[in-house]
Amino acid sequence: MDVDEGKCAQCGTTALPGAKFCESCGEPLAAASKPVEGPVIPEPAPTYAVPGTEMKYQGVGIRFVAFLIDAIIIWIISSILTYPFAASAFSYDASTGAVTIGDAFYVMAGVIFAILWVLYSTLLLGRYGQSVGKMLVKIKVVKEDSSRISYRDAFVRTVLAVIDAIPYVIPYLLGAILIWTSDKKQRLGDRVAHTVVVKA
Repeated sequence: MDVDEGKCAQCGTTALPGAKFCESCGEPLAAASKPVEGPVIPEPAPTYAVPGTEMKYQGVGIRFVAFLIDAIIIWIISSILTYPFAASAFSYDASTGAVTIGDAFYVMAGVIFAILWVLYSTLLLGRYGQSVGKMLVKIKVVKEDSSRISYRDAFVRTVLAVIDAIPYVIPYLLGAILIWTSDKKQRLGDRVAHTVVVKA
């Protein structure tokens, strides 16, 4: 049963303001026995500092190995797709014994290779952040803030490889120079797409 804090719990006499004991029976008043409540100061919420893992940007060497693996995979697939057209592309000169391949075949093979490369890189990087080559050497592509890249990022990065590959007689020399001169080891495709290559 609740007791009115303005009255003595023993005899019911109304207590004087600020009195500690009942003036009638001498019983300690309930209000006096309670600690004086001051302003509630909320305790600061505990902070849980999650130490961020430092991103280890990957350089030219390991990325070139991944590139070679991917190039071999694409070459095998494109060779299978262009094989049915190979017979019609070859011509044989019986008088000289020379075998020639028509220019149209090389153009077609190059177009098929390029289309496969764009699809292969865009879909795998957009989905996993890794191509097969990158999976094997344990590196991956992420955004500069370490978040996952989108299919759009992967497409932009892949298409701009055409520029990074300049000069074509020494493939990816421009891309290598851009990586060497970048704090985050980014080639042109990485800089435009805001991506980096890190340890997986």
